[in-house]
Amino acid sequence: MSADTSNLTRKTSFIMFYNIFGAVVGYITLFFVLRIAGTTAWGILGAATGTVGLLSLISDFGLSGAHVKKIAEGENIDEKMGAYILLKLLYATLFLVVSFLAIFVVTDVFGFHFESVYLKQAVVIIILYYFMLGISGIFKTTLRAHMKTTQAIIPDFFRVLVQDATLIIFTMWWVYHKTTPVEFVGVLYSYGYLLSVFVQLVVLLILSRKYISYQTPSIKTIKTYVLFAIPLGLFGAVSVIQGYTDRAMLQFFWNYKEVGAYFSVQRIMVAITTLGMAVNFVLYPAQSHHFSQGNIQKFRDITLGAERYTSLLIIPMVAFGIVLAPEILNLWNKTLVSYSPVLQILLIYSYFYVINTPYGSQLVSAGKPKENLKAGVVQASLNVFLNGILIPSSILGITLFGLKSVGAATATLTSYLFGFGIIRYKVHRHLGAAVNWRILKHIFSAAVASAVIYLMNTHVYHFIRFYDLGFAFAIFAGIYLGVLFVIKEVSITEIRTIISKFLKFR
Repeated sequence: MSADTSNLTRKTSFIMFYNIFGAVVGYITLFFVLRIAGTTAWGILGAATGTVGLLSLISDFGLSGAHVKKIAEGENIDEKMGAYILLKLLYATLFLVVSFLAIFVVTDVFGFHFESVYLKQAVVIIILYYFMLGISGIFKTTLRAHMKTTQAIIPDFFRVLVQDATLIIFTMWWVYHKTTPVEFVGVLYSYGYLLSVFVQLVVLLILSRKYISYQTPSIKTIKTYVLFAIPLGLFGAVSVIQGYTDRAMLQFFWNYKEVGAYFSVQRIMVAITTLGMAVNFVLYPAQSHHFSQGNIQKFRDITLGAERYTSLLIIPMVAFGIVLAPEILNLWNKTLVSYSPVLQILLIYSYFYVINTPYGSQLVSAGKPKENLKAGVVQASLNVFLNGILIPSSILGITLFGLKSVGAATATLTSYLFGFGIIRYKVHRHLGAAVNWRILKHIFSAAVASAVIYLMNTHVYHFIRFYDLGFAFAIFAGIYLGVLFVIKEVSITEIRTIISKFLKFR
């Protein structure tokens, strides 16, 4: 199979466009939800997705990453497709069984209770949501493996539109039915998520039908998939733990109102972290292709390029968000202003997450997923430990920190920094990757712009309204780019090239 990697920038640009679209629509939706229904209904959804999300890794457990790698290698495509479909269906079914069994054991055997009947209903619905998401992954990953990036992402547009439209519709419905408990709106939000993934699945079926050609796989092929997927799945567990343990523990030790506030801050920050996933979505097949063809220099170059361009793009958003965190959170709900430290911590985490994504992907592409796993075990273990001592006020009579959401954010950042360092060391040791010192120029430029905006906000004009913040970001971006030009990190020609490729995506 010959993979076309010549237009990697264009494909990444298309995914960036999707992220911008999703972020804008998501922010508008979050505004309606928090302004009208508050954090309680949103907390029901956040607690449900956080609780079930911990089990969602069962529905894939590294199979998608293994499939992309195997298809990039070529040969026996139909048999590999058959193995992937069979295993995905088995894993998704296992997830369904384990999830409902877990509810029974926790509630009927151990006697724990959900905070409310509404949370229990939402959890059941979200289990079905993740099950259907796992099934849709068959078709999305197939398109991705064939490097049909546009077709793989288009269904996500439909999912986001349906998801956010239903959130707004259910919120507005509650305005005219105020006698209904606001917790029930959280259950309706869960139904909106379920409907959105159903629409995504239908669109994926339509777009991927000509790439779904399979034959009965041999035991050897199935075994190859499972063995290659295991370390990927274990490493994927790191992302799941990192993404859901905090919400699950906040729900267990506190309540879904606290989860709602934390989940809101996460959603505001999520546009940045999804960029890392977007880059990996396109970069991983390209890296696998170049490595399998022996193009080692190209293999290294696209990794360095991905880190540089993502750093250039996201650090202005990160730095701006850190400087004006209270003003940004006030746009959604004034009760979130006290969660400004949470946003600031998570923004720092998001930067390290995004610039490290190409290197984790590079190890897997080079056939060394176990090295990712080693870093992941340390990271996941530390994450659970830190959440356990920072979030609750006490456990078994032992007084702890009781930092709630601040503790959750601190655990996320601290544990990830350990994983970040290990991944970089492993890439340098096994693949000879050098440190990309150019990103220090991006940090310096953002720091200069941040200092100016901070002084303006505290001594000249308080940026409080949405158009004030838009004006402030324009000033920030201008200073940031100006410094980059002065220190010769970017040029007019390079910017024109990037813009032209962005405008030509299809």
